[in-house]
Amino acid sequence: MDPAPRELRIRLPDLPPDRYATIVHAVASVLDVAGVVTESSIFPDPHATDEDLNRRFDRFCLAYPWSDR
Repeated sequence: MDPAPRELRIRLPDLPPDRYATIVHAVASVLDVAGVVTESSIFPDPHATDEDLNRRFDRFCLAYPWSDR
């Protein structure tokens, strides 16, 4: 019998979209470092837009040390 999946809920104060997206990507990075990102799911709140999240991810990629840019 497989164990039930674990869940973590984080409640944040009202934040501007850019700061919220930064936190979402930071949580994904922590899951990656822990070796569980491919088995995990992140459900952003309904106020987060793909554009906000993608814009922040693009900024992260530009600063990534192994980026092609």
